[in-house]
Amino acid sequence: MKSIPKGAFGYTNAHKKRQLLKTILFFLLPIGIFVVGFLTTKTKENYFTIIAVVGSLPACKELVNVCMFVKRRSMSKELYEEIKSHAGDMVTAYELVLTTYEKSYPVTALVIAGSEVAGYTEAKEALDWKKAEEHMRTVLKNNGISRTHIHIFREKKQFLERVDALARQGKEELPFEPDERYPGYSREQVMREVLLALSI
Repeated sequence: MKSIPKGAFGYTNAHKKRQLLKTILFFLLPIGIFVVGFLTTKTKENYFTIIAVVGSLPACKELVNVCMFVKRRSMSKELYEEIKSHAGDMVTAYELVLTTYEKSYPVTALVIAGSEVAGYTEAKEALDWKKAEEHMRTVLKNNGISRTHIHIFREKKQFLERVDALARQGKEELPFEPDERYPGYSREQVMREVLLALSI
């Protein structure tokens, strides 16, 4: 199965399939151990049953991951191409589910340029996006990147207009200390990696 990295177009559908396959495999192993134990001892009361029960815990963890993604799907190819045509060579991330201490926020696309982060969400849920933006700013600041302006748009037209404005403004010269965790990365690329770490 093709592995698509987090933040790339198509990640959600690929991740969902990969997690489902892992979950099935992780459940098959303890089931197999239980069956072997039952066939050899003719009873459920044996060490094989204990091993099977303990061995099912990783499978349950994978099942939780599947449940979190079951209602999510990748963005359409048309929308991806449209955003990509506006973003040009700016740093982008797609199909994120940003997590905070209270909620998760599905973000369809992020475009990063200098100190600006423009996001777009197709989410229909009534979510407090100001809290998500503030959380993103705080996490970036805690990782040594301050003076950021973040806005998540719910209207595609407004988002694309903002992306066009970012493309026109040109390269912004900002103070930046290279991050040893990401050698050779630009400020925008480090911002992307930090925000990806917030996403499931």
